[in-house]
Amino acid sequence: MQVSLIISTYNRVNSVSECLDSITVQTKLPKEIIIVDDSDNSEIENLIEQRKVEFKEKNVLLNYIRNDKEKSLAIARNIGIENATKDIILFLDDDVILNKNYIKEILNIYKEKPSAMGVQGLVQNIKNERMIIKLFNKLFFMPIHERNKCRVLPSVSGSYPFFVDKIINCEYLFGANQSYKKEIFKEFKFDEKLKKYSYGEDLDLSYRIFKKYPRSLFMTPRAKLIHKSAQSEHLKREVIHMGIIYFLYLFYKIIDQTAKNKLILLWSRFGYFILNIGIFILKPSKSGLLRLKYLISAYIMCMKYKREIKRGDLDFFNEKLSR
Repeated sequence: MQVSLIISTYNRVNSVSECLDSITVQTKLPKEIIIVDDSDNSEIENLIEQRKVEFKEKNVLLNYIRNDKEKSLAIARNIGIENATKDIILFLDDDVILNKNYIKEILNIYKEKPSAMGVQGLVQNIKNERMIIKLFNKLFFMPIHERNKCRVLPSVSGSYPFFVDKIINCEYLFGANQSYKKEIFKEFKFDEKLKKYSYGEDLDLSYRIFKKYPRSLFMTPRAKLIHKSAQSEHLKREVIHMGIIYFLYLFYKIIDQTAKNKLILLWSRFGYFILNIGIFILKPSKSGLLRLKYLISAYIMCMKYKREIKRGDLDFFNEKLSR
């Protein structure tokens, strides 16, 4: 099996360079690397041009593609798929550092598990929460870390393992590192209604695959990586709105619409707001107050445009992102 490796990036030339460094030392190299660039400048393009010879000497084709459609991680990843030629497609965030055996261990699972449609490695730097935080998150169906579990909650949050000591089945694959057999993209693609950072695009795609092909997604703890996960954009109004609006859209799209699940969603959103109030009370700050303000406006927008969100019409929000 051969690997097409796709990295979508936006204005993070240093992260891309470090990620490429970790790819060059892999015990099993990809046959091609496709960089899909959403950046506002030519720094990524210049970097790729500088490093093409280095990868060519290792018999790896390093391709650069400018995303000329519109800024969207989902669109960029679909562009990567359209240009990939190998039978395994591996997506990496631009801010990951791979263990040297990462690709080798991913491919081993496809050999060991003929039913595998998707495989992910283990992000090493995700730690278990303190007990009080874990209990709060569990009570309100918010993201939690568990041993040997990777599942989707009715609130559209995910459970991700802080500890894995065996190959496990997953209900979704984490966007920082996710691989699939190329053939699966004859049926599925990333949802291009999700713009810019495309929050939830990884869970959406992989959970749809899981529902059609149960027990086809795997995680191996032998394929390790570090995810640096840049935090600089997290207080922007559009980012907070995106996290609320897009996940409500995904709730209607991929979660069974039972009365129980709808109550869980409302309960989870209430818990998230309470959490942010608590953080602000314990440590008052301008940023904390802004976050509360943005959350309230996002909840109001969801109530105002509930019908549009339910039928998958996100233009009311996406048009603002393009300004």
